[in-house]
Amino acid sequence: MHQRFPHDELRVILYAQHHDISRDISQFESGSPELNAFLKEDALKNQTELVSKTYLCYHFNKLIGHITFATDILKAEEMLKETRIEGIPYKEYPAIKIARLATDKRYERMGVGTFLLKVAIGKAYNISDRVGCRFITVDSKQESIGFYKKSGGFKLVTGHEKKTYPTMYLGIIPVIKELKPTSTELDDFS
Repeated sequence: MHQRFPHDELRVILYAQHHDISRDISQFESGSPELNAFLKEDALKNQTELVSKTYLCYHFNKLIGHITFATDILKAEEMLKETRIEGIPYKEYPAIKIARLATDKRYERMGVGTFLLKVAIGKAYNISDRVGCRFITVDSKQESIGFYKKSGGFKLVTGHEKKTYPTMYLGIIPVIKELKPTSTELDDFS
């Protein structure tokens, strides 16, 4: 069994071009070459172009994970009936998308991914206070579906089960009632 990090020892910061972070980025290695390449080659450009925002997760001074957010929509017709919003006639609902989530392979199964899901819930909650955001979505890898179901209670979008990257979603209201979102300094959406 792997030792889990206490969440109060983890901190999340916006990825910005600093000379001290570039060394951390170059040493980060998740089990996914695609996620590594995104962090090292595309994350900053996407931020400059306002396509997404990437946050880095540190345990003290060691980069151990990252999460990227973008906006999204969720089609009501693709949701489970019991998770639709009653009395709201829209065909689509606003969502925040977890565009990327990765843990350094040396720190897998230590609670970093679950911590980053809590950060996502906190981010969605903060955004919903300003503009309305009811759901979190993710286009999961097939091998990560179990993680999102178990760690966050995500549900598969109807008809996406067999896709290479099936869309999953989580309604934040029940989760917020159950969990206290992780408090982080992610206030750059104000």
